[in-house]
Amino acid sequence: MHVIKRKIRISSILLLAFACAPIPDLKAETTSAQTITVSPDGKVATLPAARDAVRALRAAGEKGNIDVVIQDGVYRLDSTLVFGLEDSAPKGAVTRYRAAEGASPLISGGRVITNWEKSDLQGGKVWRAKVPWAKGDAFFHCLYDGSKLLQRAQSEGIRVEADSPEKEYAGELKHRLDFSFTGEVLKPCKNLEDLELYGQPTRAWLVNFLGIASVDSTNKRARLAVPATYRMSGLFVLENRVDDLDKPGEWALNSQEGMLYYWPKSGAPGDQIIAPALNELIRVEGVNDASVAGEKDQPVEGLVFSGLRFAHADRQKWLPQDQGIQHDWNMWDKANGLIRFRGARHCTVRNCTFSDSGSDGVRLDLFCQEITVEGSTFRDIGGTGILLCGYGPGKKDVNKGNTIHNNEITRVGQLFLHSPGIFVWQSGHNRISNNHVYDQAYTGIVIAGVRRRFFDPIFKKMGKPNPYKKWIFPEGTREHIPTIRWDEITLTDIEDWPAYEPYMHARGNLIEFNEVHDCLKLLHDGNCIYLSANGDGNIVRHNVTYTHPEGAMIRTDDDSHGATVQGNLLFGTKSNQGITIKGLNTATGNVFVNSQLLTGRAGNTVDPKSDLSRNIFYFVSGSVSDGFHYGVDTVGAGLDYNLYYHKAPRVAESLLKKQRARNTTKLADRHSLAADPMFVDATQGNFGFKKGSPALKLDMKPVALNIVAKMGTLRDPFLARFTADSTEFFKRPPEEADGRKGRKKKRGKRKKGGNELNL
Repeated sequence: MHVIKRKIRISSILLLAFACAPIPDLKAETTSAQTITVSPDGKVATLPAARDAVRALRAAGEKGNIDVVIQDGVYRLDSTLVFGLEDSAPKGAVTRYRAAEGASPLISGGRVITNWEKSDLQGGKVWRAKVPWAKGDAFFHCLYDGSKLLQRAQSEGIRVEADSPEKEYAGELKHRLDFSFTGEVLKPCKNLEDLELYGQPTRAWLVNFLGIASVDSTNKRARLAVPATYRMSGLFVLENRVDDLDKPGEWALNSQEGMLYYWPKSGAPGDQIIAPALNELIRVEGVNDASVAGEKDQPVEGLVFSGLRFAHADRQKWLPQDQGIQHDWNMWDKANGLIRFRGARHCTVRNCTFSDSGSDGVRLDLFCQEITVEGSTFRDIGGTGILLCGYGPGKKDVNKGNTIHNNEITRVGQLFLHSPGIFVWQSGHNRISNNHVYDQAYTGIVIAGVRRRFFDPIFKKMGKPNPYKKWIFPEGTREHIPTIRWDEITLTDIEDWPAYEPYMHARGNLIEFNEVHDCLKLLHDGNCIYLSANGDGNIVRHNVTYTHPEGAMIRTDDDSHGATVQGNLLFGTKSNQGITIKGLNTATGNVFVNSQLLTGRAGNTVDPKSDLSRNIFYFVSGSVSDGFHYGVDTVGAGLDYNLYYHKAPRVAESLLKKQRARNTTKLADRHSLAADPMFVDATQGNFGFKKGSPALKLDMKPVALNIVAKMGTLRDPFLARFTADSTEFFKRPPEEADGRKGRKKKRGKRKKGGNELNL
């Protein structure tokens, strides 16, 4: 317990520091010395022209604020709009690119397709348009009807299998490239390079888009142009073949013909069929020095983007050098985002909308500090909503101190289904607060860094075997190679956690007052809030999670260390898992409502060395499993001083008795109670304690009404939804009565713009 107590003290200090840290104010942005007006028919008609006008003012000596006021209209970009060091605002000043009062200008990376003619396909219902420019880098993978992502043509399901051992986890490179297939769907064609296989190689927590290099129809063999993330096995579909255009709303692109084919849902194509021309709309880029000294780091400073809409970027195409990275592709420094900061400081994105795009919303790559993304909406995009991506392990910790506040993030990961709403990778001391993240194919919020298995080359250099060998790709190709600065790493003991901690840059983050729900709707093995391979001092407090189809709502995973999960509200999931605590972490003061039913796997995983104390497990319906805590057999005194309640008192008493009996250490739940916590009024969101509550005897701190009122976005707080139908959080829907037994997740074909799997 000595280590645990020390960890709590450290976390408390960090928590106090965060509590005192204010949200960035607007004082520097109140007045402007100069104003530039942009309008489609004005003297300054484009954003590049506006940027150049600002440059001219700065070069002439303007040191005050500059306002670029953008009128209503659509501003199409033919190339990425880049802001460099010459665009930095002087110290104490900002340059604002903002919407005019009452306006909602759209910045688009798309081209409108207008030259439509009827084809002979499907009785003349399929239309076509010449797009001779759509080759090479201009080839596009997405198509939009205004604000709607259209579905690429898909074949029937194709069963594929690599010649490899069934239980092989990662797969040799050849098993991720070469495979056999069934049926007659795959066959050689003139535009084979245009086609992609879409599916889930071996694992259910990711999808891949895989180009095809060759097909042998006689022997039913094929080879990919880029390796799959894992061994090729499972059910796939072929995308973008004109022959598979068999449903209204589908399209296909043949670059050999320079022809786009589209079957409208009714009549002729509208006047807003848009093909994306860019992966990245705006890039703010300074000088990023990858060396350990970092002496040449020079960030762009003082840019503000406010009240703007961004849409119509393409998604990433995977190249042969991108070996096996599609699962964790956001770890890489990629040109893939509607706005991308790559070497920036003291910049702001405020009240913007990011939608209808195949790429990420906002990326903060490499050197990014004190950047604020707030009050913005992220919806219907192919990748991650907001990404903070720091350098890989090394001595330089440069992506930190950013604020992600008061944003709405929904239906992201529409193409790369495994993309989270907010992804913090190798980035520390950030504040992730008051965001509403929901309707996700996978996970809501991820805080992650490098795992110990990534250090395999260092182990070999030390002449020591890798204790995490089963997780290593044999040829060393996947996400970790380009993210680690190997010459900056020194290890003396591969089992000693402190030896790794300096390289775990995802440390000291504060995740608070977020509302996260309806995640993991299409994939497997995810969570509402997920911590993995973290450094010390991450705090997850005062968040609310609910309606999560399966998996734990909050999870600290492999190589996660020193995290504190405190004062959260967790309402029951369909698989009824509450929290998973791996590694030496703390979970205290949380309220779990219906987090475990009789049929489902144990809902609350306890690491033997972790602290899972002073939590309330509150059941108003259903039965409770005898194995409520998974791993309780060997857990020590870290599981104690908890309160268990069920509307049928004997159920909670029986649960507590059986847990104590199963525990071999005789330490678990010694002081815990089976009793009513006596909430002030849980049905109205008040989880404070009445006088005489047994929770007070256990020295519990209440998740009081003033805390619940702060959850969710400031413009749409969680409490307003809670009180609108207060009973929904205390009911088990009838369809959940059988738990997970007999239910299988559907996987495969995407419908409705990539929002469903149906193979």
